[in-house]
Amino acid sequence: MRTAADLMTPNPKMVGSGEGLQDVIKLFLEQGITSSPVINPVGEILGALTELGLVKAYMLHKLKLMKNDRVGHHIDLLEPISYIDINTPVADALRAMLASPTHRLLVRDEKNKVVGIISPKDLMRGMLGEANPMQNIRQKLKETENMLRESLSILKNLKENLKVYRTVFHETPYMMHAVDRDGKILMANKREHETLGYPDGALIGKTIFDIYSPSMHDEARKGLEQVIKTGHQNVIYTSLVKKDGSTIRCDIVSSAIVDNNGNFVSTISALRPVDSEELLRSLHGIVSDSRYVNKS
Repeated sequence: MRTAADLMTPNPKMVGSGEGLQDVIKLFLEQGITSSPVINPVGEILGALTELGLVKAYMLHKLKLMKNDRVGHHIDLLEPISYIDINTPVADALRAMLASPTHRLLVRDEKNKVVGIISPKDLMRGMLGEANPMQNIRQKLKETENMLRESLSILKNLKENLKVYRTVFHETPYMMHAVDRDGKILMANKREHETLGYPDGALIGKTIFDIYSPSMHDEARKGLEQVIKTGHQNVIYTSLVKKDGSTIRCDIVSSAIVDNNGNFVSTISALRPVDSEELLRSLHGIVSDSRYVNKS
């Protein structure tokens, strides 16, 4: 049975009560945040700051009806926080989300520590029609890692290694690329070139900041740092920019490739385009299903 742990985004971003309204507005815009828990200096969660609440707080300050521009001085504009247990079944999580004022749920573990957040986007990612939408991608990544580690034992340099990678995965149905520690694209497969509208090979030498939406640059940078440091990055939701300037939404999961001495060689990432209309249809179907509607 799938639970909140399968849907949640771990380590949710929280806004400090002492942060300025203008800084929080920039954060919301740059990272695409629509709602964030507010935490005080002693670790107490005061409530959820939504986009509308943030706008109201900023306008009150600019109209000089509230002199202080710190988030903590606008507690009356925060929405109540809704919590669920990490082992809560998905159906119960859906009902809790529908009842929540912000339609977001903070996930707590057995020690009552907040370990994740579930938003409508997280829920929709879990409703793509597969029992586990990312299972095949994770399996492909695992196969990729194993093959590349085997090749590293006999290949002398990264160039030869990437040739093997290209041969094996050029025809994979997933978008895949590898980047160095500076974010420079070392390899991108045929599917990724086609999806983003580039001739084969044209992405090589560009950086991840050339293909990620500007609003996702900070997240992309942090994701790269995480892969280099920990060896992997969990599934996240992101946006890429096509050659014609339009954007495409994707799920992405990444791992690090290391040599026999444990030194970082490159990342390897698999991406799956997500159709917004498909997401909406899936969510509508689940919400309309009587099994998920609280009849009490």
